[in-house]
Amino acid sequence: MTPERWETIKETVRKQFGVAEEGREDLLVETGEGVVKQGEAEFVVFGAPSALGGGRMKLQFQKKPRLEEKKYHYSHRAGTAAQVEYKFSEKELVYALKAYKWNEDEEQWFEIDSGSFAG
Repeated sequence: MTPERWETIKETVRKQFGVAEEGREDLLVETGEGVVKQGEAEFVVFGAPSALGGGRMKLQFQKKPRLEEKKYHYSHRAGTAAQVEYKFSEKELVYALKAYKWNEDEEQWFEIDSGSFAG
């Protein structure tokens, strides 16, 4: 996925379904040191077509720094857990497209498995 392809997808969604909401949000991850911002995401929310069961859907284009290194720090003392140290690129970004469907009963977004799109 590229930023140019994301713009094309957004335009297609606007023309075919209309956009109920769009914006940017931070990608937050819970770590041993608290909540850490891992990247950013742009999103569009729209009414899903009846072929997908109707309701609201959200497409999210994620931008994160590329993971360069992952180190494990072990302690051989009882009662202590291993710590993981991540090193991210300062220049390279990784892009991903995620699709979500709104669940009215639980009032939250659930990720749609990309394998379900394969025909």
